[in-house]
Amino acid sequence: MPALSKQRHFEILLAVLALAEERGTVQLDEAAEIAGISDERLRELLEPILYLEFRTGTRDIVSEAREFLLTEDGSLMVANDHWLRDLVTEPPDPETALRLLVAGLAVQSVVSGRTPDLDRALAKLRAVVDARLRIQVEAPPCLAVAQEAWHEGRSLRFRYISDASDAATDREALPYRVYCKWGHWYFQGRAMTDEEPKHFRIDRMVTADLGDVPFDPPPDAAIPDWFDLSGQERTVTLRLTATQLEGLPRPHTTAARTSADGDGRVEVDVTVAGERRLEHLLVTLDPSAEVIAPPEYAALQRAYAAQLLAGMS
Repeated sequence: MPALSKQRHFEILLAVLALAEERGTVQLDEAAEIAGISDERLRELLEPILYLEFRTGTRDIVSEAREFLLTEDGSLMVANDHWLRDLVTEPPDPETALRLLVAGLAVQSVVSGRTPDLDRALAKLRAVVDARLRIQVEAPPCLAVAQEAWHEGRSLRFRYISDASDAATDREALPYRVYCKWGHWYFQGRAMTDEEPKHFRIDRMVTADLGDVPFDPPPDAAIPDWFDLSGQERTVTLRLTATQLEGLPRPHTTAARTSADGDGRVEVDVTVAGERRLEHLLVTLDPSAEVIAPPEYAALQRAYAAQLLAGMS
């Protein structure tokens, strides 16, 4: 049997870990097939980190926590805090997590069947976003016709009630893209009488029919960005060691590091989303780490520390 490189060995372990983690449990033979190796070979590769779960007579199940577990029926599972995960995976930044969470909730709302994989992904994203977010997306009556016009590259004729009027008017437009955002369905397109594209709410259409004008959507038909979290970002400049930097609570983003006075420490801008994450960052800093700027954050750190000490006394 040819020897595997360390890189390939590591890739197989990560793939099996991800599979077991996402599903909760996976059969060893299925994991081996996905990894492209035999059952025996996978068991051999897992040997250094594998503990068998078994029964001893009338005693309860005996197992080792914090490792891969292989049950008697060949099911492979993994503990939530397994060390392998921390080698390569990090949560997305808050803005990306919010985008993914909203998209996932929208999909979850419009599908009719069960979505166990999506449910687990959304649970993880909620932990990163750290906010309660509920989206109920209803399919408006004219959605199917709008999507058909978009996919077939044909104009869409519709009666539309705009923000500025309570009366419906007849329109015809070229639907460049149909999309859902923040619980509403839209289409981006150019009205036949306009030069520039607009965004129309599909739930404001009274009726809709396929038109006769064919078109090719332009390559730059972009959905507007409504997820700007820059107003919630908080950035603090820290002076600390590389080890202390790696130990900062996540999620956060960092700017380029600069050496600080040749003492082995670095100065780095660390950005978090919201006051709660800023407070968490400041109170969990190592005592030897310094808050350089802005000055009010150094005062905040002292105030937070004083509150914690007062609560412990």
